[in-house]
Amino acid sequence: MAERKTGTAKRAQTSKSASARKTAAAPKKNTRSPRAAESPAPAPRPVRDENALLHRVLPYVFVVCAVLVAVCFIVPNSGTVGNALKNGLLGLFGPCIYALPLLLVYFAINWRSWVAEGAHVMKSIFAFVVTLFLGALIQLISIAVSGEEMAAVKSLYARGTSGFGGGVLGGIIGIGMYRAFAVTAGIILSAAVLCTFGLFLFGLTPKKLWINFRYSMQMRKERRAAAEAAKKREREFDYESGEETENFVPPETSAAAAPKKPAPAFDIGGVDDTMGNLVVTKPDPNEPFDPLFGVDAPTEPEKTAETTVSDLPEAGGTAIDPADTAAAAQRPVYDAAGRIDLEAIFVNPAPVSSAVSDAAGPDDADAPETGGIDIGDALGESATRDFAAVPEAKTADMGETLGVVRESVGTAEAAVTAPAKPPKPAYRFPPVTLLSPPEHKKNEDVGAELRANAQKLIETLRSFHVNVTISSVSRGPTITRYELIPEAGTRVRSIANLVDDISLSLATSGIRIEAPIPGKAAVGIEVPNKVVSTVALRELIEDKSFKEAKSRLTVCLGKDVGGAPIIFDIAKMPHLLIAGATGMGKSVCINSIITSILYKATPDEVKLMLIDPKKVEFNIYNGIPHLQTPVVSDPKKAAGALHWAVTEMERRYELIEEVGARKIETYNEIARERGMEVLPYTVIIIDELADLMMTAPDAVEESICRLAQKARAAGMHIIIGTQRPSVDVITGLIKANIPSRIAFTVASQVDSRTIIDIAGAEKLIGRGDMLYYPVGLSKPMRAQGAFVSEDEVEKITTFVKQAAGETEYDSEIIESIEREAQTIGNTGKKGGGEAAEDAGSDPKLRDALEIATESGKISTSLLQRRLSIGYGRAAKIIDIMEARGFVSAPDGQKPREVLISKTQYREMVVNNDERLN
Repeated sequence: MAERKTGTAKRAQTSKSASARKTAAAPKKNTRSPRAAESPAPAPRPVRDENALLHRVLPYVFVVCAVLVAVCFIVPNSGTVGNALKNGLLGLFGPCIYALPLLLVYFAINWRSWVAEGAHVMKSIFAFVVTLFLGALIQLISIAVSGEEMAAVKSLYARGTSGFGGGVLGGIIGIGMYRAFAVTAGIILSAAVLCTFGLFLFGLTPKKLWINFRYSMQMRKERRAAAEAAKKREREFDYESGEETENFVPPETSAAAAPKKPAPAFDIGGVDDTMGNLVVTKPDPNEPFDPLFGVDAPTEPEKTAETTVSDLPEAGGTAIDPADTAAAAQRPVYDAAGRIDLEAIFVNPAPVSSAVSDAAGPDDADAPETGGIDIGDALGESATRDFAAVPEAKTADMGETLGVVRESVGTAEAAVTAPAKPPKPAYRFPPVTLLSPPEHKKNEDVGAELRANAQKLIETLRSFHVNVTISSVSRGPTITRYELIPEAGTRVRSIANLVDDISLSLATSGIRIEAPIPGKAAVGIEVPNKVVSTVALRELIEDKSFKEAKSRLTVCLGKDVGGAPIIFDIAKMPHLLIAGATGMGKSVCINSIITSILYKATPDEVKLMLIDPKKVEFNIYNGIPHLQTPVVSDPKKAAGALHWAVTEMERRYELIEEVGARKIETYNEIARERGMEVLPYTVIIIDELADLMMTAPDAVEESICRLAQKARAAGMHIIIGTQRPSVDVITGLIKANIPSRIAFTVASQVDSRTIIDIAGAEKLIGRGDMLYYPVGLSKPMRAQGAFVSEDEVEKITTFVKQAAGETEYDSEIIESIEREAQTIGNTGKKGGGEAAEDAGSDPKLRDALEIATESGKISTSLLQRRLSIGYGRAAKIIDIMEARGFVSAPDGQKPREVLISKTQYREMVVNNDERLN
């Protein structure tokens, strides 16, 4: 009993302790509840991912369904399933279901973008509503035509299957609207609902429709205005150039004199209609002398012999009626002052083409004129001088007055045509004696120096555990190359890395290692000579290889490491880039090239266009007959000259295409055979590209790239020099299109890599020392440039100018260059500091905005591709768009977001928003 009580007491104590624990736990639970309340709210439900598998598959499903439905509707017998599908759709929706394939294709195209916007559900509802109310509209029209309501579902289905009515769904809605609003109001209401939901479906609003309509009208108006402005400029240009006046046919002075058919050539003493030749009357040789015509005019008409002048140019005008001429012959020819009375001669004066008469000179100011004819030009100077000496008035036939040219005066051609200009003197090549002869120094024994340097090289390399043997030594004007053959197993890199140690051992700088030498199993170590020899240009001009070269673009460059002359053909380059620091021989190299052309080619074979932004390098060449234009020194005119070169290149390609040739040499051969225009080679030489790139970078870069890409076959070549070989001057596009380069001494490896893609130019010793890298070589070769002094150049140019006489430049080319220079100045194609002043506008801004609103994003590379402009201009346009709030700020390498929609842009165009100007 006692044990039972004890157990009961223990159980009670245990239950109390358990209840106490629960009681103690309760406050703990309450203390955690505030923390739970402070915990963050659950994340919002993520938006449906547009890249989900379902939404990626649905567009393809829509396309398949569209094809299936279209096949069922088109093919007459499409099987059990096809016929059932066709009848079911027609029975439910009526004939409006024929638009279902197009609607499905529209959904397939836009589904992904709708999912991204969360509008795919609403678009589906809009499409269904449009389909229903289109069926209802068809049903109401059917009721209006037939007058039958046909409310039964079976009849609606049957009529829908047969292609009438609105089907079951559309028919029910149509009948309901018919009972509620009657036919007319129901049609109007259905059409309104259909248009409203249709606009929602296609993302249109009345405002958008209106803006798009006004935008299209505005664009059409601007295109029409641009076309009219272009035609006006063309007419003005034709008028200025004289093309329009040559073909101008003036109106007749009276309607009675107007011919019913095209007028023949002017009847000067009679015209042979068959041959179109001038018939010149021949007088009796026994007639007495006349002070005006050389012999006395007969008092009575006499029979005359006829002489035909076949080579007189045709002249447009009006034929003279014989009756009028006979009547005019009875009137006095001279007035009271002793001058010819033209009104008495001409019954119906008419102008004569400029092919017959030229403008009257100062001496002819007192002579009467009619219809643009000048008697002095028609009869010659001798007749003009004797006008005042005619003693008495005489009568003469019109042919005798204007067309009779006596044999004593000369031939008809000499009397009618203007005197020809004296022919240009033949080009005289300058003698070689104008160049200084090469300096021949005393024969010094350099063998000891070569042997000592060779021994030092071997010992230096051996100290670094590199065993070599010297195979040969080549001594040039500036450097000596030691050709080393390393021991088997020796790494070439181990020799190339020791260039500084070799310089220390030989106590000289400017050592260059070529590992390996192209075409040889050897390593070349180039060591500067202690005594440098000058390469005279005369020595190269007298070389046999230059004299016997057939190309007229053969030029002398210098000598290589072994002392062999380097003579190349510009046509095979085909373009050349010359770069180097100031005073390292760049200008001397360009002078050598120009001088070589003067010694090799005539002005008819090669034309030069010299561009000198520094205004001091090429002035000495002004006046030589090879120049296409005077030396261009203004940077804007230089850009205009390059633009003219592009235009000339396109013109040459059209001429080459006409004869079916592929290059200028073939064209010139055909042109000489056919008597066509022979095209000379054109070499464009730019002394300093950096100045041009600072003034008009876009225009210059675009023109240079187009010429470098296409001008070779047209016989046009570019030589570009610069002393600042940085990437903002020698851009990637320019560098990619100019394959041949010459590098003089530069300041750093970066500049060397910019020019020739490898390091090494920074180790040249200057004074004409160069790395010559023509197209076709795997590595640049070292050479010493030829030297021609300023005095020699002046002697040569003076000789050429004096032998050729006064040089005449083509005025059309000069005018074209000046027009383009003005265009560049007006359109804001500037660089450097000027760009900041004119950074508020660009003529391509509207085109860029249209591209941006269509694509939704914008970047510099996109504008470069779509607008065909350079990087600088594209970046400037994007800066303008950002400043005006059209695009977002830059975000790393990502394209910028467009902040305006296409509709907003069009609205700005329609309203002529000032931000677009």
